Amino acid sequence: MKKREEISFLGYGGFILTFEPARTERVAEILAEYGEASESFSAEDWAFERCEFVFLIRRNPNLAIFAAALMARMRGSGGTRRVKMRLSDAVIFQDPISVHEANNSNGFVEKISTAEQLQRIDAQAWTALIDLVKKLRPLRAQDIDRLVAKRLEERRLLGDDNRMSRLTEQRDAVGLCLDIAGLDRRAILRSGNASRADSALSVLDLLDAQPVSERSLIERDARVFEAALAIGSVTGEFVGAAGRSVRTYVTDATPIETATGVDLLIFQEQYNSFLMLQYKGMQKDDVVRGWSYRVDGSNLDHQISTMKRIRSASPPPAGLTALRDLRLNDEPFYFKFCERTRPDASDDSLIAGITMSAPHIEHFLSLPEATQQGRGRRIGYENCPRYFNNSEFVTLARSGWIGCGAATTSLMAEILSVRERGRSAILAVIGGPSELRASDRGRRV
Repeated sequence: MKKREEISFLGYGGFILTFEPARTERVAEILAEYGEASESFSAEDWAFERCEFVFLIRRNPNLAIFAAALMARMRGSGGTRRVKMRLSDAVIFQDPISVHEANNSNGFVEKISTAEQLQRIDAQAWTALIDLVKKLRPLRAQDIDRLVAKRLEERRLLGDDNRMSRLTEQRDAVGLCLDIAGLDRRAILRSGNASRADSALSVLDLLDAQPVSERSLIERDARVFEAALAIGSVTGEFVGAAGRSVRTYVTDATPIETATGVDLLIFQEQYNSFLMLQYKGMQKDDVVRGWSYRVDGSNLDHQISTMKRIRSASPPPAGLTALRDLRLNDEPFYFKFCERTRPDASDDSLIAGITMSAPHIEHFLSLPEATQQGRGRRIGYENCPRYFNNSEFVTLARSGWIGCGAATTSLMAEILSVRERGRSAILAVIGGPSELRASDRGRRV
């Protein structure tokens, strides 16, 4: 197997892949039902391209090609030092192509890969194999051509200029809302078309979202957010199962290439609660180790002071009048300190980073750890190990354990006033059934 730097870009050759019999059957079942599965490969240095085309082989009762799919690397390895790959967009052959039917064209049996030993097929033999499969299964020829074309699509937002940074933060904000609502974030974000990034006014121009067209919903959402931020013309609605939905509004007139950051304001109808999340970019430099955000020289202290003033001046919560009012705390203000976009970032993943509430940050900045790396106060992985990762924040938000109650809309007008000028604003309304049910948390009755 060639190492990463040795891949030839003159022509593409994919993989013919199989696993041990029981594992292969499990993959086949998952692909048939969901169109997507994940598997692990033994070595970390296999030379995978961003997106691979694979044919999948069964060994029982005879060698046969039973599916074609795209394969992409997933984030992380679960500490196993194995490469995790996602198989998706599966084309299933109800009548698998046996090695006898294919006459072992170009000796493909000798080129079958396993999770422990991969061998890339040369471009000429790969093209011949694809043509053969299309000839033997003409009804699936268009599906095969679709996979060939889709492998070359670029759905990532590449680059480190201001426009790409803001679009990446906006996509992350939408992705967080989709996760909180329990919608299929991966499928929705994969629908993005990065080729339109240079002209997009917001990330909603890149995603396969339906405009919020029902006037009553728009008027209701406008009342939720009051006049402090008028509902803008750029809208998107994502609808999932069990009545869950995400309605998004991008409201700022600030051109995205000059915006200084992204603010996300979430209202959850099911819990009658608000959350505000501000994005800040972490950097890697020669001064300290790892990703970190430099506090000195920023306006973070001023923002936290303003938020503290708003909380202290706000009326206390009215008390627990309903089951949906239960909270771990009523804190509405959170910050997400993000790693800058990396060229190998997945097109459907959330940005890795540190999420903390405003009081948490204020307390941390008073501790010796805030300055232990030298060169002023910083918030980063190396000195601040107590934070929410994406999964922890989503879990708490999804179940309504964090966020302030919306007993008075005047509080939200004050919250919105905290926003800095020139920042992109995304308002999101997460809708759901009014009744709280254990089944909403995946509990089977």
